[in-house]
Amino acid sequence: MSTIVDADTLLAIDVGSVNTRASLFDVVDGRYRFVATGRSASTADYPVADIGEGIRLALERVQGVTGRRLIDESDSLIVPASADGSGTDVFVATASAGPSLRTIMVGLMPGVSIESARRLATGTYLNVLDEIGLTDRRREEEQIDLLLRAKPDLILLVGGTDGGANESVLRMVDLVAVAASLFPEGEVPRVVYAGNRQLSAAVADRLGDQLPLVLTPNVRPTLGTEDLAPARLRLAEVIGEVRSMRISGFEELRQWTGGNLMLTADAVGRVCRYLSQVYDPEKGVMGVDLGASHTTVAAAFAGDLRLTVCSDLGLGAALPGLLRHSSLEKVTRWLPIDIPDEYVQDYVYNKAHYPRSVPAETEEMHLEYALARQLIRSALFQARAGWPQGKDSESVLLMPPLEPIIASGGALARAPRPGLATLVLLDALQPTGVCTLILDPHNLSPALGAAAEPLPLVAVQVLGSGGFVSLGTVVAPIGRARQDRPVLKFRLDKEGTGDVVEDEVRFGQLVVLSLGQGEHGRLTLRPEQGFDLGFGGPGKAGALRVSGGAVGLIIDARGRPLQLARDGGRRRELNQKWLWDIGALH
Repeated sequence: MSTIVDADTLLAIDVGSVNTRASLFDVVDGRYRFVATGRSASTADYPVADIGEGIRLALERVQGVTGRRLIDESDSLIVPASADGSGTDVFVATASAGPSLRTIMVGLMPGVSIESARRLATGTYLNVLDEIGLTDRRREEEQIDLLLRAKPDLILLVGGTDGGANESVLRMVDLVAVAASLFPEGEVPRVVYAGNRQLSAAVADRLGDQLPLVLTPNVRPTLGTEDLAPARLRLAEVIGEVRSMRISGFEELRQWTGGNLMLTADAVGRVCRYLSQVYDPEKGVMGVDLGASHTTVAAAFAGDLRLTVCSDLGLGAALPGLLRHSSLEKVTRWLPIDIPDEYVQDYVYNKAHYPRSVPAETEEMHLEYALARQLIRSALFQARAGWPQGKDSESVLLMPPLEPIIASGGALARAPRPGLATLVLLDALQPTGVCTLILDPHNLSPALGAAAEPLPLVAVQVLGSGGFVSLGTVVAPIGRARQDRPVLKFRLDKEGTGDVVEDEVRFGQLVVLSLGQGEHGRLTLRPEQGFDLGFGGPGKAGALRVSGGAVGLIIDARGRPLQLARDGGRRRELNQKWLWDIGALH
């Protein structure tokens, strides 16, 4: 891959399970700008099972929009750019298409090495089927039988601090070795060893001749230290190798990138980590990607990234997984109309079989976005279990301060009005204090993450350009009160026009003030006692400069945490009212 830091053009490909996107960026007036995107149906699945076809269709659409030739006569990418304007200076690619790897975790203690392995596994495209540890009560032959019956693609082997446990780790290694000798030819799994580094040679000696073995630094080098990054990099390589064996085109795409094909989730995480080091250090940065086969939640706090990939939560093939995490009632609570449970179940399974389908009727639209809310909430619940203490779900029921929140996914991008996408995010994430909601309608975040190494400025510069849509600034007071009791007073002084808006907001209201994209103002907030806006405690006033967006300036005084009405009729009535209030139905 080119590492020219002053390159003019950047071309990025993202191969998803439903869509493949090509995105072109160029330097305009000394800053990177998003130029064009091309989208095609992904061709990773049967009957094509070759991602190359979808990639070429996406590239052809970018060529058609821009007039810039990107592929030569031999169907090869033109890198670097030529004098006639053809090609690109830098090319990056990301992928989430392909099945998650069936995985068995083998380790020592559930609260130590296996816990670290869980966090490692939840941050990438693995489907953990079972765990085997020292405290496992199953007999050895039962554990071996489990390994054989599971037919795993991967065995993740951990345990022991560096220089720590020897015999216990090697006993687990021998267990895997026995199972390896019994796997049918062609079904031998890969093994990633991320345990006691001093045993690496012994592990290689016992396993290396029987199955593909990858050695990585220890995920738990000491009892009080966790280091997942090196193992995550090697896991990404293993996932890529397995997918390349099953789906054509990955190897060619890897060659185009110079061997630097990234997983989509890793690229999204990299963007969030980078932005968390650039923006307000007192707040985190969050990225949420609602895909068809996975939902990814990335949260970074001053460079500390926590990445969660929910492989059984998605608004497509993975949609039935939602019913294993949530009841139907948790889905239908977001509806503004009454829809029978049987209809909801039928919709879920039809959507799983036809992931490219889009809602055709009003009822289907409301149901699709109710499902989107619950998918994001379920993924967020899983993600927060791994967040740093004080920001995780165990500390409080409230979200920590975040700035900004970046959301992507086909359902959000194709929302008929930006207000609908905004309300989905407000309901699902329930941000607190003051933050900005940003929609990534062209799914550019993976491209920016993949490009962050060769072009470190591209993420910040493109985020402020037209490729992303600011939905608006959200003001969400923490606290609760009786319906219609005063929550706060505000004054908005709009820049440029001198217009002033002053009013009072009451509990239960969802208020939208006119402040468009590119417009700014000074907002003064005076909350009532018992309501906290992040200005130093409950009842503390403050003022700050705010930006507008596609929806405007949004004051969400429905309470944090949000508590929906228990009565179904009243709840649906309020859901309908909030849709009108935020402009989702106008």
